[in-house]
Amino acid sequence: MPPVDTAGPDAIAHQISVLAEMLREISSVKEPVEMLRRFGRHFYRVRRIDYLISTSTRGLPEGQYKITRAMTTGRLDESDGGPNPWRDWAKLKTHSGGFLGEVMSRVEPQLFNNLQITGDPVLGDSIAEFGSCVASPIFDRGEALNWNFNFHRDPVLYTREHLVDHFLTTNLVGTATRNLLAVNRAEELNRQLTAQLEAVARVQQALLPIEIPEIPDLTIATSYLTSQEAGGDYYDFFPLPGGRWGVLIADVAGHGAAAATVMAMLHAILHGYEGPEYDPAAVMRYANRRLGSHRIDATFVTAFFAVYDPADHTIVYARAGHNPPRLKRGDTGEVLVLDDAPGLPLGITDDYDIQTGRLTLDLHDTLVLYTDGITEAFSADREQFGTRRLDDALIGCSGEPGCVVDSVHKALYQHTRSLSRDDDQTIVALRRVR
Repeated sequence: MPPVDTAGPDAIAHQISVLAEMLREISSVKEPVEMLRRFGRHFYRVRRIDYLISTSTRGLPEGQYKITRAMTTGRLDESDGGPNPWRDWAKLKTHSGGFLGEVMSRVEPQLFNNLQITGDPVLGDSIAEFGSCVASPIFDRGEALNWNFNFHRDPVLYTREHLVDHFLTTNLVGTATRNLLAVNRAEELNRQLTAQLEAVARVQQALLPIEIPEIPDLTIATSYLTSQEAGGDYYDFFPLPGGRWGVLIADVAGHGAAAATVMAMLHAILHGYEGPEYDPAAVMRYANRRLGSHRIDATFVTAFFAVYDPADHTIVYARAGHNPPRLKRGDTGEVLVLDDAPGLPLGITDDYDIQTGRLTLDLHDTLVLYTDGITEAFSADREQFGTRRLDDALIGCSGEPGCVVDSVHKALYQHTRSLSRDDDQTIVALRRVR
């Protein structure tokens, strides 16, 4: 279709139609070179251009440049769309001087009529047939890193109105190209980050117990629901001397790879503990000392560690800044809060002390451990789930560990109306059955 060069109503309608089609197409492309190809294919139907040259000085010494595109406008419909300077930058030849270099030395849009350029040291006779040119710098963060040259055979075609239009258009397209490059880079970085977080999450999951141990007189159920990022929730079971068992639930502050790494460190620290004391306070002091020795800034861990003795069904426990567990009594169904045996979170201070508490699990009593991803889950209107809804969920279930997990999950969904989570949500429920 020949270019339209009049200002009548039909010409304006034609230009609007072409521009609408162009904008619709380029809004869907993902590669800068394809965006430029589609832009040129449509735009040059309403602009009189016979030949175009694009150059770039990005990263080059002063006075040097590379020709990133040189083609007749008819070639813009070809599938390759010309070279890909982002992919083939190193292959492009570096130039200096010539008509292009002289124009680029003056950082301002320029208009040329009655051109007669032959034997150019860079272009040779490739622009000898063209009589007029508009040249515009394309600014990037205040620097003229790219240039665009439009040529036409008519020696007096271009006017200052063409120059203004060319200057604005090329810089708008340049901005769009940079934005597309930034989006592509951000998407690629996001894919890389997602892959890394998924790998971290797989490692994190591998550190959790493969299966629930058989502990005398107890039935146990656990639930570990991850957030969209790798997190720091952790639970574990430890066989101890004398037939006793250690039970742990912990939560590293924060999210992402850093929290998951600290969680892995805590796993290694506790599995490397060799006593001689297995009192919960002694274990927590040891974990605090080892975590503190690494001096990880702004990172701490809340934990609840309990030692269960099947011989008398007693539980001795210590709470290092962690959410107070719940105890659902088997005879009355009452839910009690174990908010004693307090201590600071692990990894905050070297001068560390913590108390221990003690309880006896009566028949059908259920101890419920959880992380703050449950009580701090938000509804659509930003209201937290809270401990009251947690206690209601426990009161409304039988006390069987599996029922505890299901009841809490149902209550969470009724509150949040979402299957996604902002934080990991972990539950460990233990019930005495004999």
